[in-house]
Amino acid sequence: MNKLSRRSLLRRSSGLAGAAAVSLPAPGAGAQEKRPAPDKKLKVVAVGGHSDDPQTCAGGTLALYADQGHEVIALTLTGGPLPGPDANPEERSVKIRLGSQRCADILGVRLDCLDYSGGNMGEFRYGTACEISGQRHNEFNELLLDKYKPDIVFTHWPIDFHMDHRAASLLTYVAWLRSGKKFPLYYMEAELGVQTQNFLPTHFVDISSVEQRTHDAWKALTVWYDSVWPLHDLMRRNRGAERGSKVAEAFNHHPQSPLTPGLP
Repeated sequence: MNKLSRRSLLRRSSGLAGAAAVSLPAPGAGAQEKRPAPDKKLKVVAVGGHSDDPQTCAGGTLALYADQGHEVIALTLTGGPLPGPDANPEERSVKIRLGSQRCADILGVRLDCLDYSGGNMGEFRYGTACEISGQRHNEFNELLLDKYKPDIVFTHWPIDFHMDHRAASLLTYVAWLRSGKKFPLYYMEAELGVQTQNFLPTHFVDISSVEQRTHDAWKALTVWYDSVWPLHDLMRRNRGAERGSKVAEAFNHHPQSPLTPGLP
């Protein structure tokens, strides 16, 4: 057995550190390369708490997937079916649901809304959307894995001020575990720290080519536009500065999930 002196240990540890530094990519490095469009049609699912969440948190990325010819679904816990022709368009819930649908249409994605009731951010008035139980997990697992059969999934970052966002995140995470971790899982952010907190991006998507389109989609959300759009616009510009582009969306990739299929 060779004796290890303190000096040899230091030399060995510094060598290991250097090797690690070489093998680990710089933050976001993989996301900054333009990937070619995959040669097969993907099913991309973004899971949100509310009918506008996938479009506002990852709308540019979803639009890029849709433009590549993939099937893109915004799946939300709340919102329910589209209001009928007799619904009052000035009623708040109707206005939100119709605006969310117009937003999805502009981005070129399909909006599917479950019919749970939403909770209230910060006031702790609970709706059924934030319920977490064995039955709810089983229902959502069956829905996401058996009905939608996704190739790649986006959902909320789990540390979030809104209880419905946290529920959507946890349900999606457990379904991903139940799948055998077989598809890429990415977390998305909302409202520049007002809702999503302690967010750590690993990947960025340049959405400059669909900048105006995502803004037009936001304008359809008349209930939220004035108060929330400035937060998201600043967020995507800040992420663009990090990415080295005009505007970008940032995601956290679960390190135990695949990297393929990749981001657009």
